[in-house]
Amino acid sequence: MECAIALIAESGYPQSSIAKIAERAGIAKSVVLYHFRGKDELVAAIVETVFAKSAAVMIPQIVAASTATERLRAYIASNGEFLDAHRPDAIALYAISSTYRDAEGRRFDEAVQASVDTDGVPPELALLDPESIFADGVRDGEFTTDTEPRVLKNILRAALDGVVGELARDDSFDVLTHTAAISDLFLTATGASR
Repeated sequence: MECAIALIAESGYPQSSIAKIAERAGIAKSVVLYHFRGKDELVAAIVETVFAKSAAVMIPQIVAASTATERLRAYIASNGEFLDAHRPDAIALYAISSTYRDAEGRRFDEAVQASVDTDGVPPELALLDPESIFADGVRDGEFTTDTEPRVLKNILRAALDGVVGELARDDSFDVLTHTAAISDLFLTATGASR
């Protein structure tokens, strides 16, 4: 898994074949295929691993926050902490999410949605979706924006994906300063009290 994540982060998803991953790990391709029936299964394991790592960093901070404003701050700050501490994981997941196609030709987001439709979203991972933070803030009057929570979520996720894009280009990129700026922008844009 570590070799697959590192190779995908360095070379991109399409260029990271099972054979190249095995070579990097110093094992035979058949060993990789013993543990994973193919690249789709390996991708699923990578995604699960990276999400578990991000959840371990983010969820405790989000749960500790008592208001939507505090949850939004915690969501963005903890996301930045995860990205900063787990750069190869974030870059690999970004590469997968932007170029992956499963055996049926579905994009990453379509494959994830199919999985959610079948299995649902584990409750702990639901906390990693900022749409509910925006919806709660609007409902409770903490956020004074007319922008739909889904639109705010999409803009925020795009801004955070932009951080990962910068990481992929510049390994010295200052993630925490960038995510602090994102937080300030979103608190201002939503009319949240500071």
